[in-house]
Amino acid sequence: MTEFSKLRVWTAQADIVIDTIEKDGIYHVKRNYVLKKYEQISKLFLEPYDWFISRAASKISPPPGAEYPIWVYCDPIMVSNYAPGDHILDIEVPRDKVILFDQAKWLKILNLSYIPANPADGERFKRTIIEYGLQHESKAFTTNFYPAFKREIIRSWDRLFDDSIKLSQDEMGALWEIRKDWITSIV
Repeated sequence: MTEFSKLRVWTAQADIVIDTIEKDGIYHVKRNYVLKKYEQISKLFLEPYDWFISRAASKISPPPGAEYPIWVYCDPIMVSNYAPGDHILDIEVPRDKVILFDQAKWLKILNLSYIPANPADGERFKRTIIEYGLQHESKAFTTNFYPAFKREIIRSWDRLFDDSIKLSQDEMGALWEIRKDWITSIV
């Protein structure tokens, strides 16, 4: 494999991840890790995460043992707001193992929001939501009163993987695993 077939990315991970990689040579995220990490608010993360998994698995098949993605960043500055006690992993991963996308679009998904096809589409959706008396589109998502809006929001999420739609220049990605031999340094 040539150096051009690898991509350098960064991720912030807790001690237990580092320990697992040292012990097993590999780390996979399990659903119960997400539930434990986010506790009471885990339901808010699980729906976007489950949506992502269903789409990402068609792009890169998860290896055995991988249930959820590991978030990575293409710019080390983007991982600078890590939690106290976390470690920054500098990773060189084979390009065919990472799914890349616009970070601003992923943040829309995490906020249960609409990803517009273009600025006019974004304004149209915002006007429609306001006409229905909603202050934020996530309300359409989190209540049972607006199923058509919720479906439209979820359909818009497929734009995450449409490279012709850009909301930012910040790129991030997802891995199904971290292998010990991919790690170049741990800070």
